[in-house]
Amino acid sequence: MTGRWKEFFTKLKMRKKEQWLVYLLLAALLAVIVIPAPGKKEQEKEKNTSQTVQTESGQTGQAASLEEQLTAALSQVEGVGEVKAMITLESTGTKVVEKDHPESSTASQQTQNGGETQSSTSEDKDETTVYEKNSDGAQTPYVISETLPQIRGVLIVAEGGDDPVIIRQIQEAVMALFHIDVNKIKVMKMK
Repeated sequence: MTGRWKEFFTKLKMRKKEQWLVYLLLAALLAVIVIPAPGKKEQEKEKNTSQTVQTESGQTGQAASLEEQLTAALSQVEGVGEVKAMITLESTGTKVVEKDHPESSTASQQTQNGGETQSSTSEDKDETTVYEKNSDGAQTPYVISETLPQIRGVLIVAEGGDDPVIIRQIQEAVMALFHIDVNKIKVMKMK
């Protein structure tokens, strides 16, 4: 066995430095591909999870608020009776904040010894968010416009959900309130 080891090490010594360098680089490349950076995937998973939770909780809060308002309004309509509403959202609403766009420009001219004039101008554009102060001194971005969330569908369960006239009134009310098509509204009889 010792003869085999000596022969193996002798062959290894005979290889050129360039071959060793290529083998070393291939091994390093393989290690980079196979072994992921520690913690990077975990950080990405945590980040995606926290964004999803925030989005879902925001959508749930908005939908719950819309459901309460719709339930309160429909329960006042004659013939509807007790009512429950469920709203699913396609997306949350967005807020557009005011931005300040200060601009400045500088122009300069230089005359060379040969009489040639060289001019240069530079422009500086900046964008900053405009904030407003609350009564307690806290600053919040100044919102100039806000879009409502897009509604995916509305389910209404009402005591009067078996009467075609009441169903049509409920559908028309929901279409007027949320600007959605009738095929996104389902009215059912409460048991």
